Amino acid sequence: MNHFRPVACALRGVFVSTYGVLMVAAAVVVGAANAADVKVAATRASNTAAVPAFSALWGERGEKWAAGGRLPDFSRAGYHEGEAPIPDVPQVANVKDFGAMGDGVADDTKAFNAAIAATSRGAIFVPPGRYVITDYIRIQKSGVVLRGAGPDKSVLWFPRGLDEIHPKVGRTSTGSPASGYSFDGAFVGLQGDYQAKAVAKITAMAKRGDTSVEVDHTTGMVVGEKMWVWLRETPDHSLKTYLYNGDPGDIRKGKQIDTKMLVRVVAVEGTRVRFDRPLRFETRDEWKPEMRSFRPTVTESGIEALGFVFPAGRYRGHFKENGANAIELRAVHNCWVRKVAIHNGDLGINVVACGNTLDGLVFTADAGRAQEVAGGVALTGHHAIQCKSAEDNLVTRFDLRISYVHDLSVERASGNVFAGGRGADLCFDHHKDTPYENLFTDIDCGRGTRVWRCGGGASLGRQSAGWETFWNIRAARPIEPPPKGWGAPSINFVGLTTKSAAMTDAAGWWFEVVSPERLAPRDLYAAQLARRLAERR
Repeated sequence: MNHFRPVACALRGVFVSTYGVLMVAAAVVVGAANAADVKVAATRASNTAAVPAFSALWGERGEKWAAGGRLPDFSRAGYHEGEAPIPDVPQVANVKDFGAMGDGVADDTKAFNAAIAATSRGAIFVPPGRYVITDYIRIQKSGVVLRGAGPDKSVLWFPRGLDEIHPKVGRTSTGSPASGYSFDGAFVGLQGDYQAKAVAKITAMAKRGDTSVEVDHTTGMVVGEKMWVWLRETPDHSLKTYLYNGDPGDIRKGKQIDTKMLVRVVAVEGTRVRFDRPLRFETRDEWKPEMRSFRPTVTESGIEALGFVFPAGRYRGHFKENGANAIELRAVHNCWVRKVAIHNGDLGINVVACGNTLDGLVFTADAGRAQEVAGGVALTGHHAIQCKSAEDNLVTRFDLRISYVHDLSVERASGNVFAGGRGADLCFDHHKDTPYENLFTDIDCGRGTRVWRCGGGASLGRQSAGWETFWNIRAARPIEPPPKGWGAPSINFVGLTTKSAAMTDAAGWWFEVVSPERLAPRDLYAAQLARRLAERR
C-alpha cells in the first residue's frame, strides 16, 4: 500500500462531501507557495469589495457583445452545453462481483473489463481499495459510468507504463524519435464514433457570426438535431491562413486538416438551414463547405471519483515518456470526467472529442519525480490536460499542484473552455497547428513564471490562431503579453495581473488592462451561459 498513502495524503482536504467547491489546497507536492504568493493572495482578498470594472468587449451584462465580433460566444462548451447538470447515474454493478480484489496485489484488469462488458447501462462501483491495472480499460457504449468512492479511496494502480505493455515508436513533427505515447493513448478511455457522413453541400458563403447557410438540398435534416458544419483545407493552406487572420507565420509543414463545428438545426426554410449559434468561420467555396451528420455512438458515459497512480521515479523527459497516461476521451459526446486525481502521470487526460466536461481534476507527483529545467521549474510529465482536434469541451475547477511540460494544451482545437482552476506555475500551451476561439477564464497561474510557455513543431504556424481569449488571469507576479509573433491579431487579453500598458487596437491584440480583482464578470464563460439561458426563458 506504499503508493496509496501519498495520493491519499495529497488529496485530503480537497474534496468536500458535496463537491460544491474545489478548495485551494495548502499542500503542494512539488513547489510550495513563496512569500510573494502569500502577499499577493492577501492583496486580492483586500480588494474583493472593490468597485467592479467592465470590459469594453462585454459590458456589464453582455450589452457590448456582438455575434461575429472579436469576442466569441463560449457558452456552448461542456456537457449538454451547460444546460443540464452532470447526472448521478444509479449504481447497477460492482467490480468486486466480477472478481476484482482491490488488494494492491492481484491483477484486476479483467474484472474491470468484464464488469463493463456485462453492464448495458448504469454506474459500475469501484469500492475503496487499490486496484492493479495492467492493460487497457475501455468504455465504448452509452450510459456507462465507472465510479469510485473518492480519489483518495478508490485508487487504480498502474505498475507499468503503456510503452512496456504495448510498445509503440513515435516521431515528433520534425521526424525525431519519440515515445509512441508522448502525444496520445491512455489506460482508461471513453471511445466512440461520430458517424459523420456528408449530407448536403453549402452553396453560398456565410460570414463568421452568421446563424444560417444555404445548401443544395435539405433531405435528411431534422429540426432539433445536431449536425457538423465542415470545411476542408486546400493544398495552399488557405483555411489555416484565414483562421490565423491572414498571418499564420511559417506553415510549410502544416498538414491539410479539416475544421468543423457542431450546430443544432432550429429551422429549415427552403434551402436555408438555420441553427442555434454563430459560425466560427466563413464558408468559402474553396473549402468545400458541407453539412455532415452527427450520430455519436457514445454519450452519457463517465469516469468519476477515482485516483490514478503511477510508479514513483524520475520523469524520463520530453518525448521519452513511458506511457503513464491516465484517461482519454475520443469521439464521444455529452460525457464527463469528474472528481479524479492523477499522480505521477505522463499524460493526464487527452481529449479528442466534442462537448464533454472535465470537472474537479487534481494533479500531483512525488517530489523525486521532478526534472529541473531552465528557470527553476520542476517538470513531472508531458501534458496535464490536452485538447487536440477537440471542440466545445469544458475543463473546470482543476488544480495542478505540479508542472508539466505542457499544462493546459490546445492544438487544432476550438470552442474549448478552461475555467475556475489553478496551477502551481501554470502554462497555457498553444501547440501551433491552429488552436482558435478557445477561452481561458478565472484562472490562478500560481508563480506566473511561464504563462506563455508553449510547444509545437517547426513550420506549423504561430502558437495561436484567431479569437483566442484570456479573461481574469492572475499570478503572483505581473503577466506580460506574449512575445511578438506569438499569435493572430484578433486575440483578446482582459483582466490580467500586469504592469503592461493597455493595447486596445481593433486591428491588433486587445490587451485591456483591468484589475482581476475588479473585473466583472469574473468568469466570462459563466456570464455568457447565464445570459444565453436567460434569453431563452
